[in-house]
Amino acid sequence: MEIFTDGSLIIWDKNELERAEKEVPAEEVISLRVGAKCYSEVGLSNLYRRIAKYKNVTKVSVADDRILDPDMPSVKAKFEKLFPNASFEWSYDLLVGGKHGR
Repeated sequence: MEIFTDGSLIIWDKNELERAEKEVPAEEVISLRVGAKCYSEVGLSNLYRRIAKYKNVTKVSVADDRILDPDMPSVKAKFEKLFPNASFEWSYDLLVGGKHGR
């Protein structure tokens, strides 16, 4: 599966995060999409540390399937702090067991 096209990086899970770290030049990433499986597998704190290198990001999209509603403001704030020049949006993956899946 292609994870990086035209400046857009999509990291669905831990394996794709690891691929991105090895294969994708950080300075070329301008859009970042983070899937719920990714932060579920590596943890949010670890994820923040690992994606902080993408300094040119102007758009961030995060699947909220496995983020509790009360935690959403603090998670959003952390992404906005990591990427101050980026727009932020919530998305979803429709994962089974997630708040949007069945």
